[in-house]
Amino acid sequence: MIVDIVFGFLGSGKTTFILKILEKWGSNEKIVVIVNEFGDVGIDGDLLTGWGGDVVEMPSGCICCTLQADFRMQMLDISRTIHPDRVIVEPTGVATIAQIRSIVEAELFQDVIEVINNVLIADATGFMGLYKANRHFVESQVRNAQLALLNKCDRVDKRKAMVTKGAISAINPDITVLMTEFGAVDWADYNAALSSAPRSGKDLWKAEALSASKGDGHIEFGGDDGKPQVHVHEGEDALGYESFGLTLDSGEYDRGKLEDFFSQLNSLDAPMGEVVRAKGIFRIYDEKWVLVELASGEISSQSVKSSGQSKVSIIGRGLDRSRIGAALDLCLGQKT
Repeated sequence: MIVDIVFGFLGSGKTTFILKILEKWGSNEKIVVIVNEFGDVGIDGDLLTGWGGDVVEMPSGCICCTLQADFRMQMLDISRTIHPDRVIVEPTGVATIAQIRSIVEAELFQDVIEVINNVLIADATGFMGLYKANRHFVESQVRNAQLALLNKCDRVDKRKAMVTKGAISAINPDITVLMTEFGAVDWADYNAALSSAPRSGKDLWKAEALSASKGDGHIEFGGDDGKPQVHVHEGEDALGYESFGLTLDSGEYDRGKLEDFFSQLNSLDAPMGEVVRAKGIFRIYDEKWVLVELASGEISSQSVKSSGQSKVSIIGRGLDRSRIGAALDLCLGQKT
């Protein structure tokens, strides 16, 4: 089977790109999507369900850290019981990719996994700021990619996009960087880039281990295949983020009020904490549903399929949960 690890920082467009993969290959391949979200309440699983693949959710933890054993067993169970043609792995936006790679590249899976594609989704609007603030985390992500999609290029001028592309190439000269909008790619270019990408080997793992030893992480040896298990604590703890999720009581929400609420989350003056990412699925009226998101400092909303229950997930620092809950209650209402 093929394993696509689609990773990138919070709000970069991972789920949107995975939908593109499902649209491309979902009708011809048996696909399983493993979604690992930051926090107890999962949103992406609902968005991906019904698009041509089976969705397995692994919330409340990180598959590169606290859920390592669960992820390994989930992969084994999927390979033995479902026998998919392709498994798409969407880690949390703060995952350490080296550790995820060490699991899927282990000798344990050598007879079932034919190809592993490590695809980084980078946000053209926020990559350079993230790089300045979290250099080691970003460099680790880029160095572990075989292909980078520089997404949201429609939201920056061409010069900024080219500077960002150059920064990614400087970190990892061996990967191709494709510039995209809304996660859309030319599949011929995509396949060509992956087919020519270098595959992992012992020398790469030694280099990654050396890099980790100079940072804030530690290295464990004696994995399933004898490779060093690189575990850099640049995830939840090092980046300092917390998650607040709510599964909401039944009721209809006002779309305009929800957009105003998300704008408050994005305001530096709002006393709700520093919010870096927020998304929620809400029932509005006449059995209709809407997805509202805060990503890269911008608010968006769109109609989606029924989720069964309204829910929201918010990620940031110093979140005031009582204020957030109270503000959400004010969003209940009918169509005017």
